[in-house]
Amino acid sequence: MTNRITIDLGTTNTKVTLWNEGKPNLKKFKTPKIINNDQTDFDLKKLWANIVKTIKSFNLELLNNVTQISIASFGESGILLDAKSHEEVGECIAWFDERSQVIADSVSPQDKHTIYKIAGLPVHSHYSACKIAWLLKYNKSFLPPDSNRKYVWLGVPDYLVYKLTGKFASEYTLASRTLCLDLSRKDWSSDVKKTMHIENISFPKLYKSGEGIGNIVGELKNYLAADCVVSIAGHDHMVGSNSAKLEENQMLDSTGTTEAMMCLVNYPDLSKHAEKNALANGIYTDGEHYTRFTAMPSAGSTIEWFMNNFNLNENQFMDLMQQAMNDYQNHSLLDSKVLIIPHFNGSGAPYKSTSSEGLIYGINRETTKEELVFGLFLGLTFEFVKAYESLFNDVALDQIKVIGPAIKDPLWLQLKADLLRLPVNAIDIDQAVSAGAYLLTQGEHDLYTKISNYKPTTDTEQINYLRKEYDTYKTLYNFLKEKHL
Repeated sequence: MTNRITIDLGTTNTKVTLWNEGKPNLKKFKTPKIINNDQTDFDLKKLWANIVKTIKSFNLELLNNVTQISIASFGESGILLDAKSHEEVGECIAWFDERSQVIADSVSPQDKHTIYKIAGLPVHSHYSACKIAWLLKYNKSFLPPDSNRKYVWLGVPDYLVYKLTGKFASEYTLASRTLCLDLSRKDWSSDVKKTMHIENISFPKLYKSGEGIGNIVGELKNYLAADCVVSIAGHDHMVGSNSAKLEENQMLDSTGTTEAMMCLVNYPDLSKHAEKNALANGIYTDGEHYTRFTAMPSAGSTIEWFMNNFNLNENQFMDLMQQAMNDYQNHSLLDSKVLIIPHFNGSGAPYKSTSSEGLIYGINRETTKEELVFGLFLGLTFEFVKAYESLFNDVALDQIKVIGPAIKDPLWLQLKADLLRLPVNAIDIDQAVSAGAYLLTQGEHDLYTKISNYKPTTDTEQINYLRKEYDTYKTLYNFLKEKHL
């Protein structure tokens, strides 16, 4: 059996895994960044050096039998290369960096609508087209602007493919996050480039998820099998869904620092309602389905804030959560009025605002840490439900599949099942994105370790309590919405 290497480029960590007979040997390092006040760039030179170093650190005999490297990654971020010299120009702006919002704000409402009809994405600073336009207009490497000079845009995984194979290539799920892909034609859009004033930018040839792009060249060639081929698995959330065996009529709840919701559909939703609520459409890894996707900025980051500010270690927090779970089930928490609105990094769908602020509501001198933990998970769940009702209510779902750290939070999972009236299945698979990238190249589906099932409550008191608290949440949500209009 041949070996595989997967590379999972994460915002916080980069994980390089050597798969031998289906068993993972994972090594990780902090994804290198350059931070200057409120601006963050990914350091691609350090990233490449660390990846090479990490690959070389594996057992040489196992490396000699590696026949494929597959890359999964966050989207949106990338680098411009001079089209003639292939020299890197400018910086690699982090996907979450807001500096190109000035570009998004300059696009007229009519042009935003036209772009949404083509790309299925709202015009936002996170997407590649805005970052490219900002670089061309404001980065000193491009001043004065020269429309006759041509550049090639490579997303971060595309850049790694170039370093590994010498070829320019991209992949459909990641291209879906650039704002420059025509979803109906499944090809790059010259109309979007014109509207965004980036006509002098070209994009790489598109490949299917997991499709071989080219063989290894350069310093790693002698470490790997002679026929080792490189592929792009795709956008991390989409790739992770493969490890959960996501199917139609199921929703993926991908948790981590942020939280993403995704389902598979047969056609993109380009309606005014979808556009108003900033629904992100894309192409799925199978090349046949489309994805309906939205992300919420508050999840693990809010839990981390809570633990740090209340001086709780992980064990103490888990004990409080378990006690809150027990007291929710035996009704002793059903008189609690504590509710946390988790807009610590802004709000998610349907009203996305980077300036929205968090709230802790309903506390008094008798409030306990247990109530605060319960209120935290109530708020996180209500935020999830609000996005679901706005964007996914017309999809006939029969279950939710959860991957990521939230599978260890039974209270959170039970509240989702109770509020959405859907079974929630927690998929306990180590490193879901890396596993998904492996499965895309290997075609095996035997990596599960455990599935925990959470069924909706039939307890009338619990149901009535949650409905009442959800009404309170919506009132507070609308207050924040009005405040930050």
